[in-house]
Amino acid sequence: MLNLIYCELLKLKRSKILIISIIGVMATPCMMLAETLQTHFENPELAVTLTNIYSDSLLYIMILINMIIYVTITSYLFSREYTENSIKTILPIPVSRMAFITGKFIVLYLWSVMLTLVTWMGILIFSGLYHAVIGMDGFLFTVISEWLCKFLMGNTLLYLTITPFAFIAEKTKGMVAPMIASAVIVMGSAAILNHDIGALYPWTATCLIMEGRIQSTGYPDFLVSGIIVVVSVVGFLITFQHFKKEDIK
Repeated sequence: MLNLIYCELLKLKRSKILIISIIGVMATPCMMLAETLQTHFENPELAVTLTNIYSDSLLYIMILINMIIYVTITSYLFSREYTENSIKTILPIPVSRMAFITGKFIVLYLWSVMLTLVTWMGILIFSGLYHAVIGMDGFLFTVISEWLCKFLMGNTLLYLTITPFAFIAEKTKGMVAPMIASAVIVMGSAAILNHDIGALYPWTATCLIMEGRIQSTGYPDFLVSGIIVVVSVVGFLITFQHFKKEDIK
């Protein structure tokens, strides 16, 4: 298993998509800096806090920018052997298909954690520059560390909801279908985010959990969490099952 993970990481090291994904998630810190500067110049009397900046970034991380990027890297990981025609040379290696797919899911999680840390650090750096030049309330180590933990928790929730896209990428042997599906998901999330029913939509529920808004929707926490877990487990199972049964031609 460790060798499989190491090989996947080596492939990523040589791939341009790693750099592209890092640049992509940096859009969130840039957006937050732009919004903060706009707020300062339009309403200079309003106090800007680090907590508010991190909190406002959840929309971009959980529903918009990072969601799309995570689906992109999921599609890349699970369709690469097909698009590069290397699947026939990989499968004869004495490694079980389950271990092969498990290794990809582990690499996907590690990759998502890395991108989450990049996003968190990017916001911290831009906020630090804003604090040094203009000034910011609540720029404290306790706030910084607290939001690091929250971001990692949010990353895990987001990771759980993208497993079905691995199946779509594997089934279609490409990146187009998962990207189209993610666009539909994101549009749906944006449409129902501010409605109570959003708690039952797993890709919106993750954001509501991070924002602490589940109770205000009237739905119990166990139901919301259960839906996310079911979506994740189904995504894992159908991906494993499809790859296990598929005949490589």
